[in-house]
Amino acid sequence: MRGIPDRRSRLVRLARRGFTLLEVMVAIAIAAFVTAALYATFSVQSRQFITQDLQMEMNQNMRFAVDMVSRSVRMAGYGTSGYITGVLGPSNPGDSSEANQLPAIIPWDANGSNGTDAITVVYADPSLMMDSSNVVLEACGTTSVTFRPGMMDNATKLTQYESGDLLICFDYADMRGMETYLWEISGAPDLTSGAIPVSDNSGLTDYAAVCGPTENLTPVMTCSKANVYTFYVDDVSDGVGPGSPEHPTLMLDLDMDWPADDDIPLVDDIEDLQFEYCLAGAAGSVDCAVATNWVDGSSITAATQAHDIWMVRMSLVARTTREEPEDKYPGGRRALANRSAGTTGDHYLRQYFSTEISVRNLRYQANL
Repeated sequence: MRGIPDRRSRLVRLARRGFTLLEVMVAIAIAAFVTAALYATFSVQSRQFITQDLQMEMNQNMRFAVDMVSRSVRMAGYGTSGYITGVLGPSNPGDSSEANQLPAIIPWDANGSNGTDAITVVYADPSLMMDSSNVVLEACGTTSVTFRPGMMDNATKLTQYESGDLLICFDYADMRGMETYLWEISGAPDLTSGAIPVSDNSGLTDYAAVCGPTENLTPVMTCSKANVYTFYVDDVSDGVGPGSPEHPTLMLDLDMDWPADDDIPLVDDIEDLQFEYCLAGAAGSVDCAVATNWVDGSSITAATQAHDIWMVRMSLVARTTREEPEDKYPGGRRALANRSAGTTGDHYLRQYFSTEISVRNLRYQANL
């Protein structure tokens, strides 16, 4: 009977003995290997997720920037004769030529120290078009433009005009030729009489040259709220706006005083914006498929040339908010249009885009 207790006690001793050092070391090595493999997988997936998130944000910024700028450029000149007189225009005494009026497209080449371009476009808001009253004869020095509130939905449209907005009127029946006038709205519209108060333009030389102090405006003009938009990439050297070399920003200016504190930041991380132009030329038409027919903004030196713009090539660069975590994209910003490449390397992921926009309204006016 002694054999049974001895065997039982031996089993108890073996059970209490635990793991050997070798067994523990093997277990730790296996656990470390598995943990390292899991961490490596997680780290790779995490970096890929960050990269994909940066790429998605960059693509969204690119699409929004392209849509905003191209849509406005395509509308340039709508509701105008191609030239506009009045506020925001140049001031050249005694000269009534078109060269001294505000063109529907204004090219700006190499804005500030950052080398990007800018563009100003002028057009009427299609949704707010109204004809001025045919029973009110207003002098060129008028301080109001009158509409008929009872006509169609004019009463509703009048409520959309506010002090500080711009009123643009296209006079297609002027005996001197088609003219377009631009006033600053100076107060709230009178919804009973239909009068919109405006600033007196008679002191502006470009306006007075085509609508003198003894002359009257045509009774019926097609008018709307004017959009005067300037798109540019913020230049940090001016000390104005949210842009910086780390976070360049596409900006929108509404009154041609850019850069200014009241400008609107549209899209983050737009690093470069370049414009090139295809001009109709003296013959009235040109083949924009020929590369030599395109010029940069610095080559357009007169408003008469701006009126001849038939197509605009917009090129821009969007980049990620921060440098790519895996450093897969060494290098820097490439050359674009007439701007040279960046001189410092980095690891930002960039997307380059270029499109050509037909300026239909200016083409239409050129054929009238």
